Amino acid sequence: MRNSRLLLTLTLGLAIPYLVHAAPVSLASKNPTKAQVIDWINKQAKDPVVTDYFDFQLLNLDDDPELEIVAKHNSSVHIGNFYILDQKPDRTYALIAEEDWNPSRLQLDHWDYTCEVNHSEIDNNDDAELRLLADKRVFETVHHTGGTGICVYESNLWYLDKGRLVKAWEGLLRQTVSVPGGQLFQTVGSYQILHDDSEKPLLYHWQTQQELNPDTGELLPGKPETTLQIYHWENGVFVPMNVEKPSGQ
Repeated sequence: MRNSRLLLTLTLGLAIPYLVHAAPVSLASKNPTKAQVIDWINKQAKDPVVTDYFDFQLLNLDDDPELEIVAKHNSSVHIGNFYILDQKPDRTYALIAEEDWNPSRLQLDHWDYTCEVNHSEIDNNDDAELRLLADKRVFETVHHTGGTGICVYESNLWYLDKGRLVKAWEGLLRQTVSVPGGQLFQTVGSYQILHDDSEKPLLYHWQTQQELNPDTGELLPGKPETTLQIYHWENGVFVPMNVEKPSGQ
């Protein structure tokens, strides 16, 4: 009998580590895998993920504590898709936004140059504090599009409002156009947001067009043409105020 109890004790002692190792891991302690995210998207999207050129991030896009999933899928150089998924009570994710944007990378905070990382003795701003735009958590996605003889990069500013994506502004960053007959034109754009009035910020968008040598890409003689468009914040989006050339042009 004594030998039987000893054998039972040894058997349980050897089995317990395997039982513990085999215990299921809580979903709350695991981040979704790439395969899971693609599966959730493909069950809900109108344009599913069909290539391996896929990437995603988990981050907080709104006011609830749960993290959302932001994902991109590149079908080709100029074609892709952008997705946002929201967490459900069972910790799976539902697709809440799908755009035919083709991001080269997921860089969502480029627009906010005011996020400082200086030493606290130099800058009193708290770099851990999220900077809001008119009380909205606004993000940027750069869309790379084009076709035969044309290549375009566009900035899209957006935010989530009650589970839906709101497009606050879109503007040209760079466009190169090859014209039949041997001409090459390039338009370069840039923008800045002024926060002087926190409830009604302004967005300045500049564009400069110039002709290039089609063989070397160098700037041809001639004065580049620059235009300025100013936008003001109205009903949750940026609305054009005026169209004018900067002084001296």
